[in-house]
Amino acid sequence: MAAGSGLRAMAGREMKKERPAGSPDPADVSAIRAANEHLQATIRTLRERLELQKSEAEAAMQRAQASHAGEISALQATIQEMRDHLQARDEAARADVQSVRASTAGEVKQLESTVNALRTRLEAEDQRHQNHVAELQATFSKEREMLHQQVKALRLKLEGGHAA
Repeated sequence: MAAGSGLRAMAGREMKKERPAGSPDPADVSAIRAANEHLQATIRTLRERLELQKSEAEAAMQRAQASHAGEISALQATIQEMRDHLQARDEAARADVQSVRASTAGEVKQLESTVNALRTRLEAEDQRHQNHVAELQATFSKEREMLHQQVKALRLKLEGGHAA
């Protein structure tokens, strides 16, 4: 009867004098039944609330997962787009470098050709100049020799004319 006494106290009833073990007080039985029904109704209500909260939590989790999945998908698409953009820029830069190298190599060849042509022309001009200088020196030497000859002849003539 200790359990019955506890339930009676829960039902808010005052304890009556205990009866012998086989004959429960009808008021106690009624109070116990009412308490049981109340507890069962409370348990049902709590179960229903718990199940409702569980389903709401699951729905909220699914919404959050769907939202996160969308964000993740958008971020992955953005990352892929950025990779593609960087790869395209890298390829364009490589093509530009290759183009500049080819263009520069052509310019270098052209400049080498121009330098060689100018060197050849300069050497030819230098050779012509040396030949011209040599010709002038030869002409100068001949004229000088001729002038020495003329001076000598005039001296002899003058000396011969004074001696006569």
